[in-house]
Amino acid sequence: MRTAALTTVIAAAALAAAACTSKQPGQPSPSSGQSAGSGASSSPSSGAANGLAGLNACSLLTDDEAKQVVPGVNPPIDQGELGGTGTNNCQWNKSVTNGAGGVAFSITVRPAQGLEDVNPNGGQTTKTTSNAGRQVVLLTNSGSGISCIAAVAVGSGRVDIEARTLRGATTEEMCTIVEKTDGFVEPKLPAS
Repeated sequence: MRTAALTTVIAAAALAAAACTSKQPGQPSPSSGQSAGSGASSSPSSGAANGLAGLNACSLLTDDEAKQVVPGVNPPIDQGELGGTGTNNCQWNKSVTNGAGGVAFSITVRPAQGLEDVNPNGGQTTKTTSNAGRQVVLLTNSGSGISCIAAVAVGSGRVDIEARTLRGATTEEMCTIVEKTDGFVEPKLPAS
């Protein structure tokens, strides 16, 4: 399910960021998980209140759904609390083939970190609303490489959907991966 508002903002942000991107040689690598979040630790009351505490990020996207997002993607890697204490991160990778196509995309559940905690890390942020009525902060080209992150509000917490590459793709392509992933993930999130 695509959202008109999110699609419009992703397209506008990708076009604005395109002038600032450059292609860099190398393999895509996992982000630190901190690029869109602070190091805030989870408190049981806030995570329980928004329904995100204990939610495994890998459960939000099936293998078949991941292959619809990025054909040829490898099985998920459960990275646990890579995004900080109390978070849960899951990552999918597709290797570079013939100099192109390498991408890493991930989902990070952040029960104790809200949209106000998004750290732009040098990237461009845009606020929008999803089709399901959730507030979203879209962050492009944060940190190194070409990237797109949608931080989706879930009560007082959030779920980050990120796509990143170092070669052979554009910010707009990374935002398309984020948008496709959001279409599968958002209906599975707890009500805000």
